[in-house]
Amino acid sequence: MKTSPFLHSVRRSVMVLACTSMLGLPTALSAASQDKEPAYENYIDFASGYATQSGDRPGFQKAFQLRKDGYFGIEDLRYVSELDDTTTLKLRGKAMAGNGDFLLDLAINRDEVGYVKFGYKQYRTYFDGSGGVWPATGFSFNIFNEEMHLDRGNLWVEAGLNRPDQISLMLRYDLLTREGTKDSTSWGDTNLVGTARGLVPSFLKIDETRNILQATAGKRTENNDWSIGLRYDKGDYDNGRYERRRALEPTADRYVTHKEGQEYDMFQMRGSYVVDLSEKVKLTTAVSRTKIETELTGSRIVGAGYDVAYSATYPTRQQRDEGFFAIAGHPSLGESEMTQTVATLSLLYRPLPHLAIVPSLRFEKTEWENLIEFVETNIGAANTGFAATREDVEADSHKNWDTMNAGVEFRYTGVKNFTFNFRSDWSNSEGHLTETRILEPGTSHAVISVDRSSELERATQKYSFTANWYAQPGVTVAAQYYFKARQSDFLAVSDTTPNTITSSDRYPAYISNQDFETSDFNVRLTWRLTPTVRSVTRYDYLQTTINSQEVGLPFGESGTMTQKIFSESVTWNPLARWLLQANLNYVTDSFETPANFATGAAADLVTPSTADYLSYGFSSSYALDDQSDLMLDYTSYEARDSWINNSAKSTAYGYQTETQTFSAAWKRKLDRRTTITVKYAYAESKDPVFAGKADFEANMIQAKLQYRF
Repeated sequence: MKTSPFLHSVRRSVMVLACTSMLGLPTALSAASQDKEPAYENYIDFASGYATQSGDRPGFQKAFQLRKDGYFGIEDLRYVSELDDTTTLKLRGKAMAGNGDFLLDLAINRDEVGYVKFGYKQYRTYFDGSGGVWPATGFSFNIFNEEMHLDRGNLWVEAGLNRPDQISLMLRYDLLTREGTKDSTSWGDTNLVGTARGLVPSFLKIDETRNILQATAGKRTENNDWSIGLRYDKGDYDNGRYERRRALEPTADRYVTHKEGQEYDMFQMRGSYVVDLSEKVKLTTAVSRTKIETELTGSRIVGAGYDVAYSATYPTRQQRDEGFFAIAGHPSLGESEMTQTVATLSLLYRPLPHLAIVPSLRFEKTEWENLIEFVETNIGAANTGFAATREDVEADSHKNWDTMNAGVEFRYTGVKNFTFNFRSDWSNSEGHLTETRILEPGTSHAVISVDRSSELERATQKYSFTANWYAQPGVTVAAQYYFKARQSDFLAVSDTTPNTITSSDRYPAYISNQDFETSDFNVRLTWRLTPTVRSVTRYDYLQTTINSQEVGLPFGESGTMTQKIFSESVTWNPLARWLLQANLNYVTDSFETPANFATGAAADLVTPSTADYLSYGFSSSYALDDQSDLMLDYTSYEARDSWINNSAKSTAYGYQTETQTFSAAWKRKLDRRTTITVKYAYAESKDPVFAGKADFEANMIQAKLQYRF
């Protein structure tokens, strides 16, 4: 992309500015100390860390978001200075080499006038590019560097005016970037385990840039508040998915490079108005209009390597190696346009001192227009010599979607030691989608392969009730229940595909009705058992039932999702200088469909989706003396019952991870300005599903020096 050299120069400039600012602090401090004794409210933290680690290095870095080879630098910097009686300078900073974590946040504020802000932030996220493991033998692929990371950056400049009793103004510019590699769940297939299974790891290359310009104006008075805003967002995405099929098989090993690019321009206008109509009535209105124009680029090329040009004769080609690329002379694949209008209206009415009623309305109208042209490629069967075919394709679609929401909320506090809240929401939506696909457009061989029209209606309702009971000092009970139902009706008005609306096989328009019903209940108890013991207990229960009707079949249950969460936290101060805390979280999560209970050849093709998690921990903080503290911490995490070995029928997904972490930290205050902290941590993680390839063990050491000024 064109922005990389510019961004690198910005990064260098920002780092130089940050170091210059930090080096200048002692001079500023010396000047300030000549006038008065410093209050030591500012500080700078220097930190470094290193880990000795064995086993799965990418898994370790992802789990702890730390670079195994170590890091050092300025972990935190805070500097506030009163430039004069009305002007304040604030500086926050960070520069952690190794972890790619940097921050420079500078702001100057002048009371009753305005402010100026400038900053740059960068941080790194680590990923693990490992693929699947064949349970029977422990076979797996390691075909690229699985240590992956993304660097996210944000450069901003902001200025604002906020003079009393005048219109306030704000102008802000942001440059956002995301660059690097990360893992993908679209694994490639292999036959090296004796049968076809998707075990070959793949990865994503990310290169994204966004430029955002925002401006707002508004004014607040005693009885009303208004604001208007403009936003322009320009994005340039050049991403790619890299997959390898039948890796290491001499006659079938080929590479798939799927480029996904887009350049878009978004413009939004918005406004809001709040007015007190009386002492009991407040009116709030808001409206926004958004338009997004997108140019699509990209390709899917199957060949003898990544990022190669299209070839019809690569030696390992296989049947149905489908791909596409832009038509010669066209700079892009196509374009898309979306417009959205949203308007809201709400009223706050207080007929009684302890009762508030809030009715609301919301309207949304959205339209999409899409047009794309590309060359579709394919490979024939072996008896044709794996002959390649090419075909020009033009496709367009139009979709409109209208939604009307209404709701009302009641808040009541008229019962001693109780608060009650009830809210209901209703929503009705309807939309229309038309799709057309033409083969060899503009020629005598042109064929309309798809001419489809669909209508959708959706009705949603949700009711929620919340109550808080302050039973006695130190005891609070909070409970909430909500019910949500959504009914969707699909109508295939017309369809010229081979599976037409008069056929018994309606794919892809095979669902005519689908309903979701969700019930959620949670309760929380906060209890101070004694002056030194406090506990918080929470239980959540969530269940969603999906009922569907496919054409020619009766209406019936097609899926059930159930989630249960129990959490407990206990804090105990046995001594004024000693704090103990324990916590426990247990989650069961399951999703079942009728396919889970299929018999015969279909048995075990689809297994129940379960995800049970258990985590608990203990921590202790003890003041050894007036200057020293000792902190101990132990945590355990276990993912259970989320993996079922159905590798005989399909790829077996899931985890059975067990991770334990212990840490001990010693903190010592050397004087009024200086504090040191030394921390040691041990971590161990095991996942038997991956035959030991995902296991790791690590010893981590960290040291920090804080200097206050």
